[in-house]
Amino acid sequence: MIKRSIAAGCVLFGAVFLYLGYAKTQSVTGGMSRTLSGGYSAETMVYLIGGGVLLMTGLVMLLGKKKKRK
Repeated sequence: MIKRSIAAGCVLFGAVFLYLGYAKTQSVTGGMSRTLSGGYSAETMVYLIGGGVLLMTGLVMLLGKKKKRK
């Protein structure tokens, strides 16, 4: 039960972080940063990468094989 709650939290927070990262890439400051430096800011990358890792971790925990108890 606790494992499912942690997995659901990971999926939820991962999706939120991905959304925030995407919103930052579409903002005016994100566009200027990309134009001037050739890439996204470190904060934007943390949101995108961290959100992806959290989302994938939560999905693996939810959909992974379950151990059989004796």
